[in-house]
Amino acid sequence: MNKQCTLREAISVEGVGVHTGKRCRVTVKPADENTGIAFTVGGRWIPALAEYVVSTDRCTTLGADGVRVMTVEHLLSALAGTGVDNARIEVEGEEIPVLDGSAAPWVERFYRVGLQEQSAQRRRIRLTRPVSVMAGDRGIWAMPHPERLLITTVHYDHPLVGTQVAWFHLDKIDYLEEIAPARTFGFWEEVEALLARGKALGGNLDNALVIFPDHYSTPLRFPDEVLRHKVLDFIGDLALVGAQVEALFVAVKPSHTLNTAFALALRQTIQGE
Repeated sequence: MNKQCTLREAISVEGVGVHTGKRCRVTVKPADENTGIAFTVGGRWIPALAEYVVSTDRCTTLGADGVRVMTVEHLLSALAGTGVDNARIEVEGEEIPVLDGSAAPWVERFYRVGLQEQSAQRRRIRLTRPVSVMAGDRGIWAMPHPERLLITTVHYDHPLVGTQVAWFHLDKIDYLEEIAPARTFGFWEEVEALLARGKALGGNLDNALVIFPDHYSTPLRFPDEVLRHKVLDFIGDLALVGAQVEALFVAVKPSHTLNTAFALALRQTIQGE
């Protein structure tokens, strides 16, 4: 589909923020072509673009004009994965609801109301030179390529996870089946430290995959669910570029900090050409 798309009608979702533990309500509304994705909080606009990232502490937070919204990555991933180019997202609260910890509930709601094709062509940019962001043993690279391919690897010093590697064709994957169901995860030994920092206050076994020393809290949805959730997050953070970028992406141990820095570097590269 080369034309831009929006939702046919608005959807509203209520739930709990995984970090704040507070109730929040989100309404995703159709938007005009060429307007992109933007959040409104208290009547103030926050464009879903990399320069509006204000924090990447365990989630991606956007902010502008004294307001902010936390944990935008799953919703942005769902919008990108289903091909929604234009939407207005009204947020009542501080955070996007975590729902079941994945992007699947969002995608299912989008498909329920359907997509509306618009007249304008989708903004799609062919990268002309490599772009990279690195930090220690982590890094993300993009090389010019006529399609959108992603190779990802993650590594955790844990017997159940270890090293996982996979590649995806971002234009051909069935996002709802292959990526959206992968849940946010955390290691049991991290939980106490997160709570002490005021994080994960809304987390529970219904909205996160907890990795114990010798077992998972619930059966895995995929053998490599940990990696696939990292891909889900990467797609959401990459949406902050504001356009589809044709490139071969290689993400080694990606994180929100790395992803959003990479999205910003891509935006700066595109704007400079």
